[in-house]
Amino acid sequence: MTVKPFVKLNTIELGDIKLIGMPLPEKTTAIFKIIVLSCLVTLNTQTVFGQLSIKANAKDWRALDPLSDSIAGISLYKAYNLLKNRSSQTIVVAVIDNGVDIEHEDLKRVIWTNKREIPGNGIDDDRNGYIDDVHGWNFRGSKDGTTICNEQAGATQIYLAWKSRFENADTNSLDQRQKRDFSIYTKARAEYFDKINSSKDSIELNYSYNINYNSGKLIANNSESLNARFYGSPYFKLPQDVNHGTYVSGIIAAQRDNQTGMNGVANNVLIMPIVASTQVGDERDKDVANAIHYAVDNGARIINISFSKVYSTDKQLVDEAIQYAEKKNTLIIHCAGNDGVNTDSFYNYHYPVGFLDDGKKAANFISVGWSRPLFDYRLAHPSSGYGKKSVDLFAPGSDIFTTAPNNKYDFRSGSSMSAPCVTGVAALLLSYFPNLSILQVKEILLKSTFKPNQLVNKPGTKFQVPFSSLSASGGILNAYNAVQMAIQVTSRNARKKK
Repeated sequence: MTVKPFVKLNTIELGDIKLIGMPLPEKTTAIFKIIVLSCLVTLNTQTVFGQLSIKANAKDWRALDPLSDSIAGISLYKAYNLLKNRSSQTIVVAVIDNGVDIEHEDLKRVIWTNKREIPGNGIDDDRNGYIDDVHGWNFRGSKDGTTICNEQAGATQIYLAWKSRFENADTNSLDQRQKRDFSIYTKARAEYFDKINSSKDSIELNYSYNINYNSGKLIANNSESLNARFYGSPYFKLPQDVNHGTYVSGIIAAQRDNQTGMNGVANNVLIMPIVASTQVGDERDKDVANAIHYAVDNGARIINISFSKVYSTDKQLVDEAIQYAEKKNTLIIHCAGNDGVNTDSFYNYHYPVGFLDDGKKAANFISVGWSRPLFDYRLAHPSSGYGKKSVDLFAPGSDIFTTAPNNKYDFRSGSSMSAPCVTGVAALLLSYFPNLSILQVKEILLKSTFKPNQLVNKPGTKFQVPFSSLSASGGILNAYNAVQMAIQVTSRNARKKK
């Protein structure tokens, strides 16, 4: 039996749109064609968007390529293809944070070991001032290595430290710098009294805004002196909910291609764990400064700092440490913060910052904003710090799959996840191109960013601005472009030497 066909193959043309081989009824009208085309375009749009959503939610979205995948990743797979058959050197990266699970299945083989120190003998074998510092140092550690995770909030620290300077000060006699500090003190004082008068949070009242709480009494060999260097513990006993440093370390250096968990950005890196950060309250500046000094003095080429705070009682200590790192050819990479503000203004600084008190900017300091996977108005996360002077570039920071304590893994978000993406690529460059200086690495990272021509919501607002206006480079970290540029720079340098 023969069935008479209901449709025939035909071509629909409507303006610039042409569909060839479209099955149509024998008689069609223009309206029918429009309906068919509209349905097909809608279906196609939904399909494309669905495919992008799948990629954007993938565990490895940060490694994808903006051009071939239409996802705002860092082109890491392409970068490794470019590095095939090239040799690399091991790079030490210090992670200044609240502690790292050094026994994690995906991290234990990439933890730095001080080979000059004999474990557990109670002797400072390498004479660096830190006894038994086999795997880094805990500046928040008690004698047994328990990390003291609670600290006063920055507002409380400022109120206590600066009260004698400003409580009865004649504001008319203050110079410009003193007036700036006075404005900071006034803000901190108001926050402190607001909290103690209104907060119902027991943690805030017991630690963050308690002027009588002193973590220094719990930290081993602690001294109230700002110049104290050798206190804390070589051990890392992390409370159950302390996990931030483990997240950060996994993004940088989780062992690649071991069929376990995840792949870090860099493949020939050792993580030097240094504890200076807190779980409650804000970091003490002397801990941060001492952590930077320790990292530099013990061979770290890059320092990752994935915490920030809005007050700094002793900024000069940290400034000096940053400058010391610069002299020793060590790069510092810092997150831009999660408050959705323009950090170009000192009122919005998220410390530590690259701006020194003499007005100059530290050449070895990189600040990283928080970007998301889709190229639309949401590309810059609404909570990211931004600034044409203060933020250097953006990097993936949303739903980043990484290591968590006790051999676990998790998705984490924030600019503190963006910074280690940059740290990983910086380590990749120094590892495969060891003749590069840290200043060259910084220049390459900024010049090689992927620069989308995209209007986005300015963080913290609904106003649309060019994405390029949110940072110094105007772009997103791109490992492939960076490797390409590093090859060009090193080849050019080699030709000059001949």
